[in-house]
Amino acid sequence: RQLNIYRMMIPARPRSGSSLWGRITLPVLLTLFLTSPNILLSPVQACERHCQLNVSHAFADKYRLLTTQHFLTISQKIDQSLFHGVTPTVYSPTEATNAILRLQESLTRAQHAWDVWLFQIVFDTIFVDEPKFKGDCNEPHRVDQPAVGVSWTMSDCHAMDYICGNPPSICHFLPMIKVRIERKLASLLRATVGGGGGSGGMGSADDGDVYANFLGPALSKIVIANPKLEPFMATLHGNLNQILEIVRDQIAAEEALFAPGAEPVREERWKAEWDLEIKLLLLSFP
Repeated sequence: RQLNIYRMMIPARPRSGSSLWGRITLPVLLTLFLTSPNILLSPVQACERHCQLNVSHAFADKYRLLTTQHFLTISQKIDQSLFHGVTPTVYSPTEATNAILRLQESLTRAQHAWDVWLFQIVFDTIFVDEPKFKGDCNEPHRVDQPAVGVSWTMSDCHAMDYICGNPPSICHFLPMIKVRIERKLASLLRATVGGGGGSGGMGSADDGDVYANFLGPALSKIVIANPKLEPFMATLHGNLNQILEIVRDQIAAEEALFAPGAEPVREERWKAEWDLEIKLLLLSFP
């Protein structure tokens, strides 16, 4: 293989008598290759669209498991305290159960909307927000592009110590990426659960508020369908808002953990094996 490379570097023998050929000696060739090592290196490729989508989905799937806990808390508190302060004689246990189930169904729709948006949040955090994991990974040289069908290695992950667009770079900075994602998710989920009001809820102020766009309208329909509950409309909505405020405050406490200058976070919910799973996925892409 090297002989073929050398042959390509040697100019064709001149047809006329020329001394050029005689001056291209083996020492000259060796000097050329030793002083220009990049001639023999294949360019390091970036994490292209297919890689970006799959990696973002891998992160999003894990964070979906974590953020689900907040929606579960809302659901449990609706079951426990929605009818607090409402005279028990104005509704039957069956009516209360049906009302709670309908409200929980609306909450499920809100969670599905969040789950869809969560993927885009993760994608943007890695590949759009600065510093984004895009750009050339060849200068300075850190790793060699593996052959087709061969994965990157953990050594490549360790060696790729600056931010650029290839999988080993994302792998190397995984802890930093997780903090960026968690900080952004906490901020947006707090706005989504507690009322975005245009400050960053689910996609926009129009669809980013769990109460205004899901639970509030659902509860109003429940009350209208049960006239006996109409005198308690304000009480029911107040209970619902109090539930959301409790969960919003829990999310805000989590958000504070990821603020710049905060102490290192103990990742009790993020499972250690998830790091390895995501790294292996990353390194499998060319």
